[in-house]
Amino acid sequence: MGRIRFCVSCGARLPRDASARRRYCDGVCRAQAYRDRRTSDQIMVLALMLGEAEWTGDERMIQLLTCPECGRITFAGASRRQDALYYSGRCRSRAWRRREARRARLRA
Repeated sequence: MGRIRFCVSCGARLPRDASARRRYCDGVCRAQAYRDRRTSDQIMVLALMLGEAEWTGDERMIQLLTCPECGRITFAGASRRQDALYYSGRCRSRAWRRREARRARLRA
């Protein structure tokens, strides 16, 4: 009797007659695991780039890699636009509201 095996991505039980090499329950889980691996690889590369920029004191690179609103590492070019400035839509909206408040104060 073989042991019970589970999908690496979602944790669902794999069929008993599945190949010993099978790791995922279906193509959806396999694709999700691939996307997760790519994202983690991109996070690692960006973190290394940011660390190197901080080590060398490259202020321009630090500014390019971090969100001006929250300070987190931006993932521009990963699965987003190449020219993305903000970490998320929330940061973009917050920056817009801050700019509008500043404009309102200047007009008053």
